[in-house]
Parts: sequence; C-alpha cells; structure tokens
Amino acid sequence: MASAGSSLSNSEFTCSICLDFFREPVSTPCGHNFCQSCITNCWNKDEVACDACIGIKFKAVKSCLICLVSLCQTHLVAHQKDLDLKRHKLIKPMRNLEDHTCKEHNNMVEFFCRRDQTYVCTTCLSDNHATHETVHLEEECAERKAWQGTMKIQMDQRLCRKRLKVQEIKDAREQGQKDTQRVKADIGRAFYSLTSSLESYKTKLVELLEEKQRAAERQADDAIKHLHLEIAELQKRSTELEELFKTEDPLQLLQSPSPVFPPSHTEGWPPIRHHSLQHVETVKSAVAKLVKMFRLEMDRVINDVSQGDDWEEMAAKRRKTCSRKMEKPLLENIQRKYAVDVTLDPETAHPCLIVSQDGKQVRDGGAKRNLPDNLKRFDFFHFVLGKEGLSSGRIYYEVKVTGQVGWEIGLVRESICRKGVNVSLSPKNGCWTIGLYWGCYQANTNPPVTLTLMQMLRKVGVFVDYEGGEVSFYDVENRAVIYSFTSCSFTKKIPLERSPLQPLPVSPIKSRIYPFFRPGTKDLQITPVSCTRRGKEADVKK
Repeated sequence: MASAGSSLSNSEFTCSICLDFFREPVSTPCGHNFCQSCITNCWNKDEVACDACIGIKFKAVKSCLICLVSLCQTHLVAHQKDLDLKRHKLIKPMRNLEDHTCKEHNNMVEFFCRRDQTYVCTTCLSDNHATHETVHLEEECAERKAWQGTMKIQMDQRLCRKRLKVQEIKDAREQGQKDTQRVKADIGRAFYSLTSSLESYKTKLVELLEEKQRAAERQADDAIKHLHLEIAELQKRSTELEELFKTEDPLQLLQSPSPVFPPSHTEGWPPIRHHSLQHVETVKSAVAKLVKMFRLEMDRVINDVSQGDDWEEMAAKRRKTCSRKMEKPLLENIQRKYAVDVTLDPETAHPCLIVSQDGKQVRDGGAKRNLPDNLKRFDFFHFVLGKEGLSSGRIYYEVKVTGQVGWEIGLVRESICRKGVNVSLSPKNGCWTIGLYWGCYQANTNPPVTLTLMQMLRKVGVFVDYEGGEVSFYDVENRAVIYSFTSCSFTKKIPLERSPLQPLPVSPIKSRIYPFFRPGTKDLQITPVSCTRRGKEADVKK
C-alpha cells in the first residue's frame, strides 16, 4: 500500500509534457497542471496566447476584431456579459491582429479587391475601390482554397502521370534494348546468309570456270597429240617424195605408187576457244548491279533508322517554343481600337447550355433540355458560338471566367463539325482555343501546350487579326499575353472547273470564323471592354 501511495503521489507532481517533477508549476483554466516553461513553449509553437493575461499567458479561445486582442476563456467573460462588448465581432484565435487592420483608416480589413489584389476595409471600399470588383475575404479565401484544392488534385494527377511516364519510358528502354539485340542478331544472320551465299556462288563459279579450263586443256592436248602424229606421217611422206624426186631411173619412178596425202583426223575439229574473259565480264556486270541495288536498299534502311524520334531534340524544341517571348502591342491600344460587341447564338448552343436573354452569359445546366434540333446546334459537346462571324479585319472582346472549374474559349471556323464526337480542337481542324482542365491551363495545339501562369485567370481578352493570321489571348488584369496562335489559316480551298486532261486547280476562299465558348456550371460572361492603364479603367465606346 505504501508503494501504491508513493506512485500516486508521484503522478500528482509530474508534468504530462516533460514527464518530470514540476518546475515552477502553473494551472490552466481547465484545471490541468504543467511546468511554466513546458506550457509556454507548447503555446508558443502551436497556439495563440491571451493578450490580457499577465505573467503566464493562457491559451486564447477567441480574437476580437474591434479590440484587436486575443482572449482566454477567463478574460472572454467580459465580452460575453457586457452589452457594449457583446456587439464586438469575435472570431477564431488569430495571431498578429495588427496585420489585419487597415493602416489608413485603422479598421479591420474585411474585403479583397480583385482589381488591385489587396485587402480593404469598409471605408476603403467606399472611397478608392467603389468601381472595382471586391468580395468578402471569406469568399475570396473559399475560392482560393477551392482553387488550391483543384491545383493539388491536378498536381497529384500530373505527378502520377509523370511517374507512370517514367515507368513507361523505363519499360520502353528495356524493350528497346531487347528489340535492338534481337534485330542485331537478325541482321547478323541476314548478312551471314548473304556472305555465305556470295561465297558459295563465287566458289561454284570459280570451280565451274576451272572445270571448263581443264576440259579445254584436255581438248587442246588431244588435238596437239593427233597433230603431232599427222605431222610425223606427213614428214615421212615428204621424205619419200623427196627421194623419188631425186631418182633418175625412169623405171623406178614409174613403178613407185602415186603419192597421196595421209588421212587427217583434225581437219574438221572445232576451233579451240577460251571463254574465261567473257565470263569475267558477265560476272562483273552482274555483281555491279547487285552491289548497286544492295547499297540503295541499305541507304534507305539506314535513313529510316536515323530518322527515328529524337526525344531530346523534340523536348528542346518544345521548351524553346514554350519559353519564347511574344512581343505584342499594348493591350490598351487593342482595347481602344478593336473592341466589339459579341453576343451568343442560342441556336448553336448544346441543349444542356443555358444562354441568358441578352446573349452575354452562358452556363451548363447539367440536364438536357427539349430544344428543336437544327444544323447549327451542337448535339454532343457542350459548345456554343457567337452570333457575329469574322471574315476580315481585327476584333477584340473579353470573357469573365471567374469561378469556373473548367472552360474553353477561342475562335473556330464556320465549318466546325457540330454533330457527334468527331470534333478535335486543334488549328489543323480550324480551332484556335485555350482552356482550363482540372486546374491546368492549356493551349489546344497539336500536341497541347501547358500554360504556366502566376495566378488564376479571372478575365480573358481575345484578339483576332484575320489578315495577319493571329489569335491571341490576354490576361486582362495583368495586361499580359497568355498565348498566341500565329500563321493561322482562316481560308479554305475549293476545286475549280477543269478539263479532263488538266490537273485539278484550287482557289482559296475566305472562311468565316466565330467566337467559341464552353462554360462550366457557373456563368461564363462576355463583359464590356474597359481600357486598363496604370491601375485605371475606362469604358470603351463601341
């Protein structure tokens, strides 16, 4: 029992933070005991301390936006009982309340000016920011958190895709090594077969030539042998004739047989010919043709292999394209000179889209409405076009995209496919667009280009130069170019009449292009154009 009592007394005098005996013990309003240094260090790290406490600072439970102090439960009682103090606004404990006050008017900042990207109080709201777009801090924070959450999801997805891509590249590298080894072995076998065949034909041809030469030599030797016999016989007969010719005895001359030529066995023999030179020329010509064909085929194969994708070169080219600085005219000049009034064409809108009466706003209602079908209406993708088309000149308009989770805007040719799924948003198909996809901005080129921006877009300006072949997108708030499509082909080619014997000529004709929109569940709004210059705005008269 003494041991148990001793253990109990030890726990009563032990700090639950450092697990040692109390050093300068203090008590919290909730009745717990700690070392003063332990609880102070703990609060300094993770919690807001009470500004009214003297000496030991206890944990604050509320912060007063009027008094600009943080209060613990004990010192909060006055704000809960006093009628005047009850009117003060209490929030969760917050550090550095002075940073949350307006330095000019000494009021608590409660709003955020999206135009100037700064915090403002109610007095600032009525003085300098009356015409600006302002929202409550909580709304801005909620939107920022939603944006950050979306970005986090997108980053995680991109990270996953990058890791999968790394593994894919590793697998492709290993497979490439295996394929290369296999192809090298196949090439070795093919060349071995080729060289073996060449050596075999060479040996066979040489043996055949040598056999023919030996046969010719045997024929020559046989002919020479017979010729020698005939020569000896002729020499014998010649000697006999010579002796008869020398005799002077008539009786002996007349009694001798008449001279005749001995029979010849070689007179009708075919001439001896050597074919070796003719065969050499034939072989040389045939081999030269084979070598030429072989070289042509090998040059083609080597060229095909050398023209394979060079990843590093492609990546470098893409980095150069993405990092290229685009020098554009000042946005102010574009706004002043080329601003036009753009309205939406409800006859082109997908049945799920809801277009406002004035044709300035559109959102995705989610449910497909029963609308009359026509050739102009999109029936699969949730797209809508502007009423006003363009076939010459320059135009500029602005679209508010605040709060959209995903969207697309830009310009498309009048001939864009509107039925079914056969739609590809690329310049090759007459579409010049950018969009937001799962928190990632993208220019819809082929392949797409990811756009890196310092902050999320709120208002996008669209500038089109028909003759110049340009479609540019601007961040209106920052007066900066987001992306530019250049060398755009807005025309299309049609065949002309021709005679049957002439090639088919073509003639380029102008094609109308239309503003293009894909909204999310919130309103995508075409807004009046205002000149942005040194923080000031002025409406553009159209």
